[in-house]
Amino acid sequence: MELDELVLKHCLINAIKYKGKADSKSTLGAIIQSDPKAIKPLIAEIRPMIDITIKQVNAMNLDQQKEALLEIDPQSLPSQEKKKKEVKIELPNLDRFKNVALRLAPYPSGPLHIGNSRMVVLNDYLAKKYNGNLYLVFDDTIGSKTKIIDPSAYDSIPEGLALLDVKVHKTYYKSDRLQLFYDYCVKILEKGRAYVCDCDGSVWRTKYKVKQKECPCRILSKENNLARWEKMLDGTYPEQGAVVRLKTGMDTPDPAIRDPVMLRISEREHPRVGSKYRVWPLLEFSWGIDDHELRISHIIRGKDLRKEGVLEEKIWDIFNWKKPSINLYGRMKLKDLQLSKSKAAQKIRSGEYEGWTDPRTWTLQSLERRGIQAEAIRKSLLAIGMNPVDVTFSPDQIYSVNRKLIDSQADRYFLTINPVVCTIKNTPTDVPSATPCIHPEFPERGTRLIDINVKHNEIQVNLSYDDIKSVKKGTLIRLKDLMNVTVTSKTKKGITAVYHSLDVKTAREGKASMIQWTPIQTGVPTTILTTDGTYLNGIAEPDLLKAQPGSIIQFERFAFCRVEAVNTSAKLIWTHQ
Repeated sequence: MELDELVLKHCLINAIKYKGKADSKSTLGAIIQSDPKAIKPLIAEIRPMIDITIKQVNAMNLDQQKEALLEIDPQSLPSQEKKKKEVKIELPNLDRFKNVALRLAPYPSGPLHIGNSRMVVLNDYLAKKYNGNLYLVFDDTIGSKTKIIDPSAYDSIPEGLALLDVKVHKTYYKSDRLQLFYDYCVKILEKGRAYVCDCDGSVWRTKYKVKQKECPCRILSKENNLARWEKMLDGTYPEQGAVVRLKTGMDTPDPAIRDPVMLRISEREHPRVGSKYRVWPLLEFSWGIDDHELRISHIIRGKDLRKEGVLEEKIWDIFNWKKPSINLYGRMKLKDLQLSKSKAAQKIRSGEYEGWTDPRTWTLQSLERRGIQAEAIRKSLLAIGMNPVDVTFSPDQIYSVNRKLIDSQADRYFLTINPVVCTIKNTPTDVPSATPCIHPEFPERGTRLIDINVKHNEIQVNLSYDDIKSVKKGTLIRLKDLMNVTVTSKTKKGITAVYHSLDVKTAREGKASMIQWTPIQTGVPTTILTTDGTYLNGIAEPDLLKAQPGSIIQFERFAFCRVEAVNTSAKLIWTHQ
């Protein structure tokens, strides 16, 4: 949110709170409280902005103030007001439309991640349900110094769509369509609906935008504007030397809508077209043209792009074009996740992350690597629908669906993490080896063999450190599917126990803890990459070596994992519990 829009938002909130009249002091306090570290250095700049904005806001009646705040940030409206405005909806009904056409518009800064997937899944679902066309349009305009194009994204994005079973009917690249945008820019300049502005950007914002005044460039003739446009193209103007602004009006209540930039100069090299172009459109201009040219019938996207939709409509009005239906859904806050492609890319370049399949990136490729099924992603995201209310989405929602999908296919195995040795004395020589089921719900799949080696009435097994760290001397514990033992001593190196009995009933009556174990001699060294990028080390039962790479298994009483490699040791990646 830009600074002037932030000021307007808090002036409106303050005015609504105090029956239509905002107070500058309390408004400033609220702005500072919203982000103290960022705002405090800007107080000198903000104070005059507040004074100007409060005069504008206090000139509105209460209903106009509420309407203006609803446009900027509906979630800031007091709860009793939101109840009047918010209407719960599911998915739009497109039955009455003959030719449904939708589009995906990813910026190629990296692979798609879970945050992008809601837009993808909703568009794909509607296209399939109504037998429409779905276009993939790489929104690869030049971006910015901080938001750069990753050339690998031209491959990784379609790969992610394929993982989600998304059907794309045709693919376009904005970088191939620059001449089209230039042609339309000329037409709009000729109509007098845009102008080339060479004012300094910061001066324009503080002197004209904030004060709602027209800059001198706005009244230039059509001929002057076309001449300036040619200078933008031929290099006469340097970077930041001039921009094309759409005439939307400097008196509109929303500062973000006041004569916004539509095209600007950038001489950075583009990964697809090199240095062929130096003038690039902004998102709202390119989409104002392409949504018409591609005959898009419905635009499905987040309400954070509300402003872009408003500006698109202004372009459509200039040419008297039929308007697509714009359908907005609320923001999806990801619980306990901080997703940033630019930060992830930096960590990949530094070697901190393994690549885009690192589980910390939450890309579709990383989820596929973990064993998260496409159906689980689709179902959990579609369940949110298109409610305009902001929602908090937890990974547990995906895990819950995924667990139901993989549980029946996941073979079971024992695992001991950070193992310590347990020596069991007085063990009868005829104690049978453990033969737990491959899957307890499907006994027809058979059993696995976890052999034990009794020597001199003694055996040794591995136990997980966390399972025994609180176990005290004299405690009865059950080694799952094997025997019951009584702990006799405990040291840093491990524990000693004596054989007690075999049957489960005795363990239950003695309220014994059920503990997993693995054999010493035939155990498989195992590493598991977790979702925070760390590795867990342990010993698994020998049958794990029979698991196929790519298969999903469950370590009993621990977690589902996907097998990455098995040899004399095993490497897996954590799926979920």
